[in-house]
Amino acid sequence: MKTMLQAAMMLVFTSIGLAQDLPVTSPGKVLQVFDWKELTGAVTNGQIVSLDGMDVLKITNAAGTPLVITLLEITNATLMEKAGTFICEIKYEDVEEGLSKQTLSNGIPTMGWTVGYRGGEMKLAEYFPPQALGGDDEKSTSENLFSGSSNWTPLTVRAFHKLGGMPPKKLQLELYLQAAGTVYLRPIKLLGIPGSSNWWTSQQAGLIGGIGGSLIGCLGAMTGILGSKGRARGLVLATVKVCIALGLILLAGGMTALVLKQPYAVYYPLLLGGFILTIVFSVNLPSIQRRYDELEIRRMTSEDALRS
Repeated sequence: MKTMLQAAMMLVFTSIGLAQDLPVTSPGKVLQVFDWKELTGAVTNGQIVSLDGMDVLKITNAAGTPLVITLLEITNATLMEKAGTFICEIKYEDVEEGLSKQTLSNGIPTMGWTVGYRGGEMKLAEYFPPQALGGDDEKSTSENLFSGSSNWTPLTVRAFHKLGGMPPKKLQLELYLQAAGTVYLRPIKLLGIPGSSNWWTSQQAGLIGGIGGSLIGCLGAMTGILGSKGRARGLVLATVKVCIALGLILLAGGMTALVLKQPYAVYYPLLLGGFILTIVFSVNLPSIQRRYDELEIRRMTSEDALRS
């Protein structure tokens, strides 16, 4: 029974450690990769070229006047609901800065605007239904600026996902070149919202591991104490067998999570809890049964001695 108590304590402390050591975040999964060969018909002022052994989109602003190009337009409600971050590896050469068009009115800075210079800009525009009946569509944007020259570097823009509780009706990824410059774009990856396709988040995993592990540890301690004293035989044996069955279920769930490529915060608690439950309670079940049998034989021997 001492082994059972030690195993129960080990399960408690391991679960508490699990709650503290799990990664804080898990990256979103790749929902879709947008290949330029499939999008080239929708992208104007661009051409597909082979660069570094890969087909990339080349955009050149030779005129030096502001250039706006729509790279992607998404209206699929299911895809927009899961959309988290757009990532595109970009290489640019001699991207010049120019006076932002929105700051000028007939060549003169407008009231309420600050004159500013911009080079290149990757912008994600999200269009939402009007929040009031008869109103105009709402628009939210996130952007990432660049200028000068650079070798391949990731450029990311993140979706707000909701505005006033409403999902977007359209996502539009745009490239701005305020002045002259050349830009090369590799295929765009759309990542889902971190944890959106996972069974649970890392924070929830820590909570499950801490609470669930502590409860199972208490059950282990209870069976160890009652078994050593020979009490509640039916309850103890039933509890041990249930814990073994639960351990096998958790192991199966952990293996399934691995096959489905769930993150560490999902499969690790399942495998750890399943392994401890199955091994600890399976190893101790024969000794618990033997202890009850020994105590039963002693009781019957004692009763026979009293009768004689």
